[in-house]
Amino acid sequence: MGLQVTNNKPAWLILFTIIVATINPAAAEDNTGTQWSITPYAWFPDTTVNLAFQDTNIGAGEIRFKDVLDVIDSAFMLHIEGGRGNWSAFTDITYISTSDTTERELLTVDADKEQLLIDAVVAYWPQGVGSPLSVFGGVRYSGLDDEYRVSRDDTELGTQRSSETYYDALVGVRYRFDISDRWAVLTRADYSAGDSEAGFLLRANLAYTVGRQRQNRLLFGYQHKQAEYRDGDLTLDLRLSGFMAGFNFRF
Repeated sequence: MGLQVTNNKPAWLILFTIIVATINPAAAEDNTGTQWSITPYAWFPDTTVNLAFQDTNIGAGEIRFKDVLDVIDSAFMLHIEGGRGNWSAFTDITYISTSDTTERELLTVDADKEQLLIDAVVAYWPQGVGSPLSVFGGVRYSGLDDEYRVSRDDTELGTQRSSETYYDALVGVRYRFDISDRWAVLTRADYSAGDSEAGFLLRANLAYTVGRQRQNRLLFGYQHKQAEYRDGDLTLDLRLSGFMAGFNFRF
């Protein structure tokens, strides 16, 4: 499974461009109340994997994050949002690249894997952008790319690459529970389905407001995500749960 790159713009990029255009970022220059938010964050999940062939389980196991950390080449996670009035748009981007080498009795297997996950979403705030409640809908894009190279005594015997992309419809809700003037709990729940099988995400973060104008937030909490991908007769079921932390810039 993996990401196929072409010269055409993917659907999620076209959708997000249209959404942002309707919000009119130029309004920020006119001082009409446009609000922006950028949140780099990190997630440290343990992963449970189940692999099935024609609905028969052929492999299962749990991968600790500390084991994944040893094989990560590069990774970033970023949330960007802008809006005014009762509407906003946001994109949530996760990119992970890993490489690993497995030594067997006669063979060496080098594995390179890439995952690109993007949510492109429009959100509605019944009481206005920045209020506690928002509901949202959009597209969830998942690109998975795996490459395996088999060699023996430094002689390459062959390469196998699996590549697939998935587009899912996404709906969800966010709610902020204000505890005090500086402390709050930020929650999110969403559901997606389409090219992949049904999946969902649950998130809860404790937020502490910092800065002289109390605009920025320090975030730490927990996230759980389940996703199921089908590629022909193979079905991959992933469950990821773990601590997350980030910093929310608001302006």
